[in-house]
Amino acid sequence: MKLNCIAAALSVAGLKSQASAFTAPKAGRVATKLDVTTLEEWQLLDNGSVVGSVRGHPDLSDGDIVTTSPLSSPGSAMSNGVVTTLTGSEYKLGTPMQLKRPNAPAGVEEPGMDRSSFLTSAGLVGLFAGGVAVGVGVSNSGEKPLSVPEAKIGMAFPGAVTNDELMKKLSERLTPFGYGANSLVATSLCCDEVNRPLEKALAKSYDEPFVMGGLAGFPFGGVTSFGAMAHHIPDGGSCLVVYGPHVGVDAYGSIGTVNRRGRAKGGACCGSGAAALAKIRKGQMVPMDGEAKSLPPTDSLDAQQAYVDAQLAPYAQRLLAADDRNVELPYALYDAQKKMMDGIVAKGAGAMEGNGKIALLGGIQINTPEEYSDYFLPLNFDLLDNKGKFIKSLIWS
Repeated sequence: MKLNCIAAALSVAGLKSQASAFTAPKAGRVATKLDVTTLEEWQLLDNGSVVGSVRGHPDLSDGDIVTTSPLSSPGSAMSNGVVTTLTGSEYKLGTPMQLKRPNAPAGVEEPGMDRSSFLTSAGLVGLFAGGVAVGVGVSNSGEKPLSVPEAKIGMAFPGAVTNDELMKKLSERLTPFGYGANSLVATSLCCDEVNRPLEKALAKSYDEPFVMGGLAGFPFGGVTSFGAMAHHIPDGGSCLVVYGPHVGVDAYGSIGTVNRRGRAKGGACCGSGAAALAKIRKGQMVPMDGEAKSLPPTDSLDAQQAYVDAQLAPYAQRLLAADDRNVELPYALYDAQKKMMDGIVAKGAGAMEGNGKIALLGGIQINTPEEYSDYFLPLNFDLLDNKGKFIKSLIWS
């Protein structure tokens, strides 16, 4: 079920309220770990999260509404005990909210599943979306208010811009270096269909992209694909390489899931990254020294997923220690992919012809429900010469 047009604004002091004015990412991201909190008047949502009013929360006021990340075992909510989310937070469930069934006899009530009814009847100002407190219905000095997904993106991925804003920034930064109709764009993005809108936007400026990526966004095409791409660049032109993992933010503000076209329930996003993370959580691949280990043999019919597993394994301890693993996952995937892409460019740059340049834009794609724009968080934007030597950073503040 989609959450249509819920107005929200960040309630954390010092953060900008407009999606178009997100600040650049800061080093040393630190999240506050949640203590065990009681949820009263709670409901289990269809995406596996629980929404309810808090009691005994270390930061929020009693009575504020919170929405947890999806539960590791949604069925455990029926026991009215302590539940655990996929990010490791624990909540004690108090009294469930009772809602009348539409055609129920007088006096017959049952725990409801309608989040909008819950918010209306509760009449409280706090909404907690997967670890971020925002205010519902708070205007932004006459500006267009933020939706729940946009507010969550601003908190978890500061510096993210919409696809339209990204294209404007690319034009501003690249045009002075001769980028235009004679340029070629190469992408290394996950094969998930939710990532195609960005490629379509890039195609409007640089024609159809050369695709290097596969599951989770890893550049499986390697040096061979980069060399082939280099030989496809129009005479006198340059190339732009856009790469990185992706993550979903659904209508409830939950990170790691997204509302897909034609489907009532959200689904894992990135599914490949989530599968690798699940193996880490189960202890199947947790190298203690930070080095990748050889994983058990995998059927060649699923070779890309085996590679994603292996590349994420060195980040296991970092992921397990994260306060929100769904937020940390795309950052870890990006670090692994940047290392791989830097190696590919260093070895493949010799295939460049003429005096063309290489622009490398790496970051995190953020997928949202249909009614919102997707976002992109730029983490690296470098301009290199035709030998792969660094010229300058093109990243914006």
